[in-house]
Amino acid sequence: MVNQTISNLLTPCTEDNTVIDYNPGTTSLLDYGVVNTSIHETFTAIDRFEWQAIDELRLMLDNHYYQDGGHLSFEDYCEKELTKHGGYRRVKDLFAAKQVVDTLPEELRAHITKPSQTRSLLRLVKTPDKLHEAVAIAAQEKPFPTAGDFAKAVQLVAPRTKRITKNEKSQTQLCKSVRISSQSHPRYGQEGVIEADSPNSSQQIVTFTDGERLLVNNTDLAHLKMPQLRHFQVSGLTPKNILKRSQHSSNNTSMSWSAYSRN
Repeated sequence: MVNQTISNLLTPCTEDNTVIDYNPGTTSLLDYGVVNTSIHETFTAIDRFEWQAIDELRLMLDNHYYQDGGHLSFEDYCEKELTKHGGYRRVKDLFAAKQVVDTLPEELRAHITKPSQTRSLLRLVKTPDKLHEAVAIAAQEKPFPTAGDFAKAVQLVAPRTKRITKNEKSQTQLCKSVRISSQSHPRYGQEGVIEADSPNSSQQIVTFTDGERLLVNNTDLAHLKMPQLRHFQVSGLTPKNILKRSQHSSNNTSMSWSAYSRN
């Protein structure tokens, strides 16, 4: 096993061994610089020990040390000994994070500071060039990108389109292209698709090319097709009922269905 010495957590101190007194009544050493430095060093230590845990887990697995503890398998060891730390599932996530980092060239590894940042990058491990590109893109924005930054970069490098199940398709009969026709709308002129059930008779949920989903009034949309009416029938509404409702609503939220009748 690996021998590890951890400093006394009851006596927090900085790298120059300055002891920090957390008593609010004392002000001798407590100032912004000392406390801020201590916070940074604490978080750095947390990240470092998480990576160290991965190395120790790999040592336990590769050398079958878990058998010395009476465990039939490594998974059995993780589930029984490491339950409070997330068990076998957490260990698999940590191993996956190490795989991502090991696939990167040395100059890019420093941008990943904790295993949890690698989840979105994992699907690019089998395409190292794309993985390198995604990390480099995220690092251009920030020297230490967040998990969200990596996820956005992955989407740029290897876009993943949303799969629509047969059940979704039969229920909505949507995914029709639309365009924002109202000049007062901030998305005027932009195109998107309707790929979800409308929440009411006067609005649609539109997904735009950048991935953002907005609730848009029917009056602001152009090129809506007949399948929209079939959707309302599935929802328990008929075009006739919708027409009656629209006649009683305000001009800002109502919609003329005469265009659909002509289609």
